Amino acid sequence: MKRRGKLFTLLLVAVVLVSLLAGCGQQKEQEAKTGEIKIGVAAPLTGASAQDGESIRKGVELAVEQINAKGGINGKLVKLEVADDKTDPKEAAIVANKLAQDKSILAIVGHFNSSATLAGAPIYNKEKVVHISPGSSSPAVTDAGPYTFRVITTDAFQGEYVAEWAVKDEGFKRIAIIYENTDYGKGLSDVFSASVKKLGAEVVANESYILGETKDFSTVLTKIKNAKPDLLFIGGLYNEAALIAKQAKRLGLNLPMMGVDALYSDALISLGGQDVEGLLLPGFFHYSSTNPVAQEFIKAYREKYNSDPGTYAAYAYDAANIIFEAIQKAGEDRQKIADYITNLKDFQGATGINTFDENGDVLKEPLRLIIKNGKFEIYSE
Repeated sequence: MKRRGKLFTLLLVAVVLVSLLAGCGQQKEQEAKTGEIKIGVAAPLTGASAQDGESIRKGVELAVEQINAKGGINGKLVKLEVADDKTDPKEAAIVANKLAQDKSILAIVGHFNSSATLAGAPIYNKEKVVHISPGSSSPAVTDAGPYTFRVITTDAFQGEYVAEWAVKDEGFKRIAIIYENTDYGKGLSDVFSASVKKLGAEVVANESYILGETKDFSTVLTKIKNAKPDLLFIGGLYNEAALIAKQAKRLGLNLPMMGVDALYSDALISLGGQDVEGLLLPGFFHYSSTNPVAQEFIKAYREKYNSDPGTYAAYAYDAANIIFEAIQKAGEDRQKIADYITNLKDFQGATGINTFDENGDVLKEPLRLIIKNGKFEIYSE
């Protein structure tokens, strides 16, 4: 009887253990099916570029909301880990380390500023995690490493593009340049100037200013006026561009102006008013675009935030959706995600058709825009 009792007890324990192990296995399987997919967002939510950082956050949040409404990625909901790089390269490195060290984060949308992207890139490369920038246009980012991508074109591309537009298509021959004295501004000025000269036009003035400090542009604008240009190219951001346009008009410097997509902000129009009318620039996103993805994005953004999206919200939206497709097609593996994006061709986003070259730089054609009646409109020659 005792032996039978012991045998019964052992059998009972074995059955319980098997049941528990089976239950654990089912629980893990269920967790795998209902788990989360995490991606990071690294953006300047405070500091000089906070307005653009907020646009980036909103663009990604909208993309996450939309994909989760469809059931997520392979049955898993997407969760965001948002970090503020404060428009500061040192802080960007700290943020990059935090996000990259978290192995549950599969990819990152960010950073915005080129200096922040360059500070974070070595860390992302070391941890083999993709980061896609929605705003870093410096040519230096091209060599940042195999895990660095961007959905905005380079300054080199935009400088050459606007030069050709100005000289070949508009017929300008005597061009003045005013640019911010940063790596961004100088690089843009150098490319634009070289391209203009190569096309047979003359650079009659090339003047710089200190970003965030120069408020009175009268000295450099007087030099430019005396050079008698037929076009003013502005290599900077919208705050200074609005001041330059206003002060140029006060000095009687009434001539056409051109810039690049860094000026593509409603803030330029609100700050510059009538004085920025007629300014020409390239852009990759517009409310009247026939691109169906852009129209869907605009409608959804307005419904969610009760405001119009900015261009960086659109770039961030595209970056997030590229990551989602990579995870869906390649799986939850950092290296496989990177390999998929490296070979991505013709991804239709809100900012156009995205294809990456071997350096992670995006290849796509811009729209031509003009400020007309207080709005950015599609430019027709």
